[in-house]
Amino acid sequence: MLPREAEVSPVRVGFTVPKKKFRKAVERNRVKRLLREAWRLNRHTLYAAVPEESQLHIFLIFTDNKLPDIETISSVVITGIEKLVEKLATTTQAKDA
Repeated sequence: MLPREAEVSPVRVGFTVPKKKFRKAVERNRVKRLLREAWRLNRHTLYAAVPEESQLHIFLIFTDNKLPDIETISSVVITGIEKLVEKLATTTQAKDA
């Protein structure tokens, strides 16, 4: 087993779906699975933008009332990642100046 320090990744992410929006656990779990899959497929963009000495913590909360499809969730996750990359780029530039 690796020491605790070796397990640190540049981005830690969590997912949640409120019980008020989806009463059935099957539906909540489906949305969380879709979120995790969209994150897994697109996280490399954000990993490249995070400075080595930093760690980013993200928590994704799904708030829509209807069950989404993978295309919808993927596009939203990609948009969020792009916004975070832009923010990190401006923050890094401000530190360098």
